[in-house]
Amino acid sequence: METDVKIRILKNLDTKSLVEQVHRYEDELETALREQASFKSLNYQYLASRDGDCQEVKRLLSELISRIPERNDAGKRLTAAEKEAWLQRQRKENEELSAAIARQKDVAFLIDNHEIKVEMAKKRLEGARVVLGLKTAQINFLSS
Repeated sequence: METDVKIRILKNLDTKSLVEQVHRYEDELETALREQASFKSLNYQYLASRDGDCQEVKRLLSELISRIPERNDAGKRLTAAEKEAWLQRQRKENEELSAAIARQKDVAFLIDNHEIKVEMAKKRLEGARVVLGLKTAQINFLSS
């Protein structure tokens, strides 16, 4: 292949815009990661743990445990199962606890949303790098 044909092909590869695109995708990934970290930091008390409830819900439940009634309406002592049932009802009846549970769900959804943004940014960056690698191989082939 003649040199002028190789030069024309190399110019048409447009690697400059691809390199700029890689840098833009790197910036997008960094931004997404920072936003995710910031959101988690601002909402740490509503991050659900492995056993299902966040710190704030656990705190409110522990406060409610001390307020479990000892006797039912008939004057009999509550069983452990009845006490647990009372505590479970508080998840709906206690406004503060109900609001904390709703916030916990919202935070979990938004964290998932941030994770999707991060993963998509990673995929775009990875795709651009693969294309850049292919063009680099083409340049190496044409320059030999």
